[in-house]
Amino acid sequence: MASSSTADAGASNPGTASLEAPQPLDTDTWNLLRIAVPISLGSLVQFLVVLTDNFFLSRAGELEINGAGNAGLVYLTFSMVVMGGSVGVQILVARFKGAGDRFGMANAARTGRLCLAVLGAVLAAVVLGVNALGGWKMLLESPDVQAVFEPFLGVRGWGLIPFAVLMAVQSDWIGQAKTRPILALALLMASLNVVLDAMWVEGWWGGTALGARGAAYASLVAESAGAVFAWLWARYKSHPESFQGRASRDRDMERQWWTISAPVMGQFGLTIATWTSFFFFVERVGMMELKISHLTRNAFMLAFVVCSGLAQTTRTVVSTLLGEGRRSDLWPAILKLVALSYAGVWVLTHGYLFYPDWLSQQFFDTSEGVDAMSATLGTAFVALQVYALSSILISVLQGAGFTKHVFYIEFASVALYMVAAYVLTLVWPQPIHVIWRADWVYFLCMFAGAALGLRYLPWRTGGPALNEEAGA
Repeated sequence: MASSSTADAGASNPGTASLEAPQPLDTDTWNLLRIAVPISLGSLVQFLVVLTDNFFLSRAGELEINGAGNAGLVYLTFSMVVMGGSVGVQILVARFKGAGDRFGMANAARTGRLCLAVLGAVLAAVVLGVNALGGWKMLLESPDVQAVFEPFLGVRGWGLIPFAVLMAVQSDWIGQAKTRPILALALLMASLNVVLDAMWVEGWWGGTALGARGAAYASLVAESAGAVFAWLWARYKSHPESFQGRASRDRDMERQWWTISAPVMGQFGLTIATWTSFFFFVERVGMMELKISHLTRNAFMLAFVVCSGLAQTTRTVVSTLLGEGRRSDLWPAILKLVALSYAGVWVLTHGYLFYPDWLSQQFFDTSEGVDAMSATLGTAFVALQVYALSSILISVLQGAGFTKHVFYIEFASVALYMVAAYVLTLVWPQPIHVIWRADWVYFLCMFAGAALGLRYLPWRTGGPALNEEAGA
């Protein structure tokens, strides 16, 4: 398997076989923040970009924000599959770093870039092909929404290719616990996206007003620029070794990447596909309810800023500590990460509990819309309390290599979520804040599954694929 090929390669590259004076991973609170904060700030910047998109699209009209919002969810579904593939790269890089194997780190990063680039191209072909054939129309009831949806996705789908390259490099940074470039990357992409939104959605500064399609072009250009930046930064600064050496494929490493990544790709894709289906259900309830759901989704993503950064940090910490053989340090580090997760979620989302009316008034002029969105924010706040914990526990299992078991947990959770969402929207239609209680079902199931996994799986020793890859 990959461990033997790595050993052979290391023997032929004695200067790169092991790290020089490897330093154990520091798991004090400040160092965990040093890893997590750039990731979370990068996600926060991207959240502000989404908010800016919604601002311009809202000014363009309700159909624009609903059509582009639903198309964006389709794109998000496929981009999450790419993110799932990047998790395997992150885990392998962190594992090799913990084991002190510099060549293994470089090989994992190089293999990850190749695999994710191919994956991005394949997914882009699927999205654009289905869109060209009109296959997404069956998801939409309103012809007016369809008229915005298809042109937007026809542009946006191309972004899966640069996004895949970007995620491959970013996962290498996270695996090495060198996350500072992520913030610079996010600022570059956000600045470019905001400027182009203004030019191409509304026609500011001499640009051509293209409406929703302009927002799609802005995102595509920003992602392409980000991919170029990430590639050059990795090539010349953060990990030049991963661009050196033989260019032939390492099929053993590819198999190990696939073993770890495939369940996460399935998990992430299933999660977002299910969430996307929820919005198509809501579209059949009403346009106001759909707008509230898109806005609540963005409010929910504000908590994702914190939880995603800490979840990625958790995977790196767990995988690295296992590589270093420091099992006794696992639980203290995990508890610190849980505390940081709750602290971050409360800081960013306390308004959903304490002043939801004021937040809702920024998007609605009528009391009906304000009241409905305020109640929905309260529902989302309850779900976030479970999410803050379950995201860390799930990431512990992933970092330990039990990605297949996490997929099973995800599958069971989304099945129950889909039943709840379907009943509350189409069988027994409820107010939108009640419909969003389907999220309570999902996150409680994820928490229960993660707790059972930590209780009965040998996660402190690492999964078979992870141990095999590390040469254990």
